[in-house]
Amino acid sequence: MSRSVLLATAFEERAAPYVEALKAMGVPAEKIAIVTPERRSEVGARIADARGLVLCGGADVEPKRYGEATLPDARVEVTPGRDDLEWALLDAAREAGLPVWGICRGMQVLNVYLGGSLWQDLPSQRPSAIEHSVPEPLDRLAHPVRVTAPETPLGTRLLGANGDGLPVNSRHHQAVKRLAPGLLSVAESEDGLIEAFVLTGSGSNGENGDPGWWVRGVQWHPENLIALETQRALWQDFLEEAR
Repeated sequence: MSRSVLLATAFEERAAPYVEALKAMGVPAEKIAIVTPERRSEVGARIADARGLVLCGGADVEPKRYGEATLPDARVEVTPGRDDLEWALLDAAREAGLPVWGICRGMQVLNVYLGGSLWQDLPSQRPSAIEHSVPEPLDRLAHPVRVTAPETPLGTRLLGANGDGLPVNSRHHQAVKRLAPGLLSVAESEDGLIEAFVLTGSGSNGENGDPGWWVRGVQWHPENLIALETQRALWQDFLEEAR
């Protein structure tokens, strides 16, 4: 891989688990570049020198990005500078046809960027018996996800279409509410939340552009589950496309 993999995050130290996961998959440390809001001016040069973009986990997307006011009782914590950075990165990645993989917040960013919306706070807006916020330990398997689109490569080769579901870790209080045009749900938790999606092409009104743009997102944290073969396959899938 002659060019780099970009990691978008708010703080460099928060990128450490993603860096370690990429290194475990054989990506040299010098080929991993971290982009933070302070480096917003570097977006063009970074994308030009990149093979792929990973949108990392982190704080919430500003609700105004999907046309809502912040709910007074929701635990919404925003970083507007990071939203600005990632929108600019996605604009540039889209134009360049760069593969994009969104993890947790990154998946939510992709959904909003492409025209979808989010549940601002699952406990208050959509209570469930499924625990979606299990912060410690980072690799604790919190609940299974079940494949909803077994015909997709993500559904068959990566997540598997077995009836028992795939156990994943989970630490989020927001989630996809309205799926953006062109996105296809690939896996859901037992309470019906979308846990993985792929971009299949343009939506019904022509939104979301080139059907060849490789975009995928997962709601859990595969960077903490790199020891599991199914989770390594997610990283491998992204890196194969990036190469």
